[in-house]
Amino acid sequence: MDVELTLPDEPVSLAPGVPTRVPVQLRNPYAQPLDLRVYLARGRAAGWATVDPAGVHLGPGETAEVSVILQTPPEQPPSSSLVPFTVHAEEASTGEPAGFATALLKVALPVPVTGRLVAKEGPTHEYDLRLANDTRVQAPLRITAELDPPSGSVTVEPNAVLLEPGTAAVVAVNAKPRRPFSGSPRSFAVVVKVSDAYDAERAPYLTEVASGTRKSRVPTTVLFVTAIVLAVGASAAILLTGDHDFLPFTKKPGTSSVTTPAQGTVGKPYALVDVFPHSGADGGKAAADAALAKLQAANMPVRLVDDPGGYWMLLQDGFGSPQAAEQYCTQWRSVAPKCKVTS
Repeated sequence: MDVELTLPDEPVSLAPGVPTRVPVQLRNPYAQPLDLRVYLARGRAAGWATVDPAGVHLGPGETAEVSVILQTPPEQPPSSSLVPFTVHAEEASTGEPAGFATALLKVALPVPVTGRLVAKEGPTHEYDLRLANDTRVQAPLRITAELDPPSGSVTVEPNAVLLEPGTAAVVAVNAKPRRPFSGSPRSFAVVVKVSDAYDAERAPYLTEVASGTRKSRVPTTVLFVTAIVLAVGASAAILLTGDHDFLPFTKKPGTSSVTTPAQGTVGKPYALVDVFPHSGADGGKAAADAALAKLQAANMPVRLVDDPGGYWMLLQDGFGSPQAAEQYCTQWRSVAPKCKVTS
């Protein structure tokens, strides 16, 4: 007789002295009811285990779940070794084997902290990270935070906490996402990680995320109204004077709409934003001009340089140090992903 037993596919991680509940599903595929007793096979895990409930009744085709509660001694040392354990089911009346399943467990270091990120009432983009240590061991913690996308700044205070057993702490998180100049409000996320203060290689104990929006300096409606006012004013001026030459989009004699590339030397270090080869009927100038116009529309300071080596170069120079150029690239990464520093 084979009753179907199902255990978790992933290894069960136990913390020393902390009870861990492992679900076990049992299914009766037969047409007659069954009364079963569930137990662990002999082995190291059997001494740590309690089955709740130890007996179960299954009707024909019925499924039920019991729990194996595993609790190691508090002094059990952590280990990366995987230990197999086997759960058996047998008929309660006859002791005849009815089925079994095997899984793996390991004794791991406990996660000594729990917490959540809560928005403060009143101030915008300010949060409280509420931490608690419910274990019996001291927890030295390091707290870091970042913005996604990385535009602006975020601070945590304090950035390190020694959390004693049974105590709690509150860490202040203050985000300052960069405010867009115009357009719709921009979404952002604050990502806060809590890690072992002395083990930089260990995965974070806890990661909390809060999201929000940042309004633009000039709302879209204001830009739209301004454009309408300018258009109406220009139309009225044309009707009154008959002169079209003052319009910004009207070509005047002796002027050209083509951007004149900068000439001369380029100071180092500089930030190289993009490169266009001298190719095609116009020598690649149209593509370079279009890229320049797009960046300038986003208020990014950048200039177009005609490189004698056969390229149009979009760049920005005049930085006092390579670090300043790196800051420029980081600031404008969302509109100029290819930006890199040359020194």
